[in-house]
Amino acid sequence: MAGIYTVDIEKTIDEQEKDLFVKIFRKLAAYRDPYQSITDILGDLCDFFGFYSGFVYEADHSHVFHLIERYIHDGASSLKDEFLLSDYLSRRDIELLTGQTGEIVYINSRKNKMGSKFLEFFSAKTLIMVPVIFETQFPIAFAGLMDRRRPIRLSKREIDDADAVLSVLAGHIKTRVYQKRLEYALESMKNIVDNAGLDIYVSDFQSSEVIFANESLVSRYGGSKKVIGKHCWELFSTGKSPGESYDNCPGKNRDISGEKGGLFVWDYHDEKNDTWYHILDTPCHWVDGRLAHVVSSVDITENKKNEELIRKMAEHDTLTGLPNRRKFIQDLENNLKSARTGGWGGYLLFMDLDDFKKTNDTLGHLTGDALLRSIGNWLYAQKDTLGMPYRYGGDEFVIITADRTPKELDSIRDLLLDRFGKRWRLKEHSVKCGISIGACPYPSGEMETNEIIEQADAAMYTVKESGKHGFHLSGPPNNR
Repeated sequence: MAGIYTVDIEKTIDEQEKDLFVKIFRKLAAYRDPYQSITDILGDLCDFFGFYSGFVYEADHSHVFHLIERYIHDGASSLKDEFLLSDYLSRRDIELLTGQTGEIVYINSRKNKMGSKFLEFFSAKTLIMVPVIFETQFPIAFAGLMDRRRPIRLSKREIDDADAVLSVLAGHIKTRVYQKRLEYALESMKNIVDNAGLDIYVSDFQSSEVIFANESLVSRYGGSKKVIGKHCWELFSTGKSPGESYDNCPGKNRDISGEKGGLFVWDYHDEKNDTWYHILDTPCHWVDGRLAHVVSSVDITENKKNEELIRKMAEHDTLTGLPNRRKFIQDLENNLKSARTGGWGGYLLFMDLDDFKKTNDTLGHLTGDALLRSIGNWLYAQKDTLGMPYRYGGDEFVIITADRTPKELDSIRDLLLDRFGKRWRLKEHSVKCGISIGACPYPSGEMETNEIIEQADAAMYTVKESGKHGFHLSGPPNNR
């Protein structure tokens, strides 16, 4: 606590004021952060101007003012810990007070309505203070001196001197309030970013170095020291060399330097861990002004698995596990396009089991289903030789043989007829089931997908009408 300010009678008023200002400014200049106490400066001011108490009140988000700094001389009574400005002043009074930004509010008379309110609040005879105004045009703090013993009448010069010093303190307090609010904002944003359910990082546009990462992301990599400063392709490696582009690091392969904004969205597959992420990337200017990427990602592996399951269910036969008719038509259309552009030829094989109904009628549908599953399993196991098999429906199967020669087609024919000429051994039965095969080459002139299927189907019926368990090719062999 500062002592009573000693007045050197040999010094002029100007010299004494100069000493006070130099002393206060040196103290403020020596402060290393805005949180350092200014209580001793309040004590210097009280002693110089003859007051017994000094104070700094700062407002919170609800405009309640809390006592942050206090100087109380020996024998002086304490100050209130907090107050709500609207309890003492009308809106008009607050506007008037706000309008005095940077000027002293000197109150030593109850004749003034505003002064009367503050004197009553502080139980003071004399009050001198300065409001600290924020950009919201509402006081965020008050710094002042007050005395409850007697009215203190200051000269115009003393008021100007007090105004100068308290205004400097007000600037210091404003910096402190800014600092607090910035720290609160950063802490709030950190909490939001860390608990958003997303992995978020910021990478430098030029170097692709990670300059920020939230807790959700760094915790998976062993802490921020193992993330910050690393190149994003090093962290999220897919086995590619640093020179290759990396999908989760858009700065490596997309120039956004001239973009004002924009959001880029894509799904990324981490092959190393077999996980999927939904990525959102937007360009921004980082806090230091540099161009950067803000990249957020959410794990969608479970969604992808569900999508794959749904897709598989939609495209595969539930009994045999083979691709179904819907998938077959899509694949045949793609094969037809590729064959025409690539200059190669293939065959569509349309197969119908002989006398399958007899198996169902004599041995039951469960045995019939078991037979279809066994046939499906064998066809799929031989897909590298035969081509991709599909269950077309009922007891009908199709095979797409891509990029095959007539000689290879002959081998496929022989393999199929040989296998279906033998018995199928099931759990409780041994079943003989022949096969009728119709084939159609593709591409064949201008024929489209449905025409190729019709041709292969017609060729299969030709075999049926000729005694079953055989093969018939519709049209000439593919000589491509």
